[in-house]
Amino acid sequence: MRKSSDLFHLVISGLTIVGWGTLFWSLLIFHQARPEMSTILTRMYQIEVRQHWLSIVYDKLIVMLVCCAVISFVSLFLNWYRRKTIDHKPWLSHILLLMVSGVAILVLTIWKPLMI
Repeated sequence: MRKSSDLFHLVISGLTIVGWGTLFWSLLIFHQARPEMSTILTRMYQIEVRQHWLSIVYDKLIVMLVCCAVISFVSLFLNWYRRKTIDHKPWLSHILLLMVSGVAILVLTIWKPLMI
């Protein structure tokens, strides 16, 4: 029973690491998809900046955030099952990851940035 418990713990830990890595990767994609910032210097020197979201990269961002939410939900479910069978403390990182990815999906889809 102990070996399967350790393997189960390693799977949950691996899913957590993959989930946080996916969230970090989606942050990098977000940086590429969003409009560029227009500042005083860009206006003064008349430097052109992109004022719209890149739709292809935006779609990749949504897919990455959904993958992150699914990974965190699966790891949360596995952690709940492990906690039910073995006396184990809950991990806050699963809940935090699910909340962050869920809120990001809601904000990006409900507010639907201007796609010019």
